[in-house]
Amino acid sequence: MTDMTSQDDLLKVTLLGTGIPNPQINAFGTSTLIEAGGQRVLIDCGRGTAIRLSQIGLGVGCVDTIIISHYHSDHYAGLFDIAMTGTIPQKFGGRNAPLQVYGPPGIRDIADGAWLATGPDRAIRVADNEIDPEHMRIIPHEYAEGVVFDRGGLVIRAIEVDHGEFIRPAYGFRVEYGGHVFVHSHDTRYNENLIAQAQGADVFVHEVAAASATTLANFPAVKVAIDHHATPAEVGRVFAQTRPKLAMLTHLVLLPPDPVPINDVMTELASEYDGTVVVAEDLMTIQIGRNISVIPYRHGGKPGGMV
Repeated sequence: MTDMTSQDDLLKVTLLGTGIPNPQINAFGTSTLIEAGGQRVLIDCGRGTAIRLSQIGLGVGCVDTIIISHYHSDHYAGLFDIAMTGTIPQKFGGRNAPLQVYGPPGIRDIADGAWLATGPDRAIRVADNEIDPEHMRIIPHEYAEGVVFDRGGLVIRAIEVDHGEFIRPAYGFRVEYGGHVFVHSHDTRYNENLIAQAQGADVFVHEVAAASATTLANFPAVKVAIDHHATPAEVGRVFAQTRPKLAMLTHLVLLPPDPVPINDVMTELASEYDGTVVVAEDLMTIQIGRNISVIPYRHGGKPGGMV
């Protein structure tokens, strides 16, 4: 029997990083690799993105397009590693063009700063005739809500979200390919605009935050972080109003020293939503085609190939 869904119809998403700013070996900074229609795009580029790409068998230079959701460090700290390491003409590097980086207002300052910060490494490698200096350049593109990327049938739309008064604008994304839809909230509070634009999603990945009464009482600074994110009950309301085929949690802001257990998060979420919810892990692959497959890294191995 012939499979009606070829590889060319597949929307493949790899959650390279699902963590928050605090350093964790198992949860690197936010970064999501989108592969479809012969295209590869990174959405966000947090700490350790280069390492995660290597773990799935891809050179750092395999991507020349990056979209940044907002300017918290855990969403773009890995950008400078990608810029430098990606130029090295070896299997782990291999980029033969500048980086095209899309971001909210401020992206031009980041591009200018990166050119200065990468200067010493670039000067050495140029003197050694190892690289073309322009391949280390970040070409900035400022975007607003709407279509950010449209190539090869892959469309990525920015959705303005609410991540707090001093983090404006901030964006989530709706990714469309071959009739399939993947939505990632990125960092946001409960947001009606996101709900409106996440309708019809095959997979909807949403952030979540919670803190115990003890943590809030003893460490009041934690409230600043919690107030910038969605509670488990709010995430449940979002899923209940969008009804994705598969709901997932990422970017779990469950802060020490008395973190809320994940079971408690799920119980609170279930008070608002009765569907299936999966907790994301670094290097988890989501394949959206004839069905939806969620493959942990320990079973997925090193895909390393274009979809």
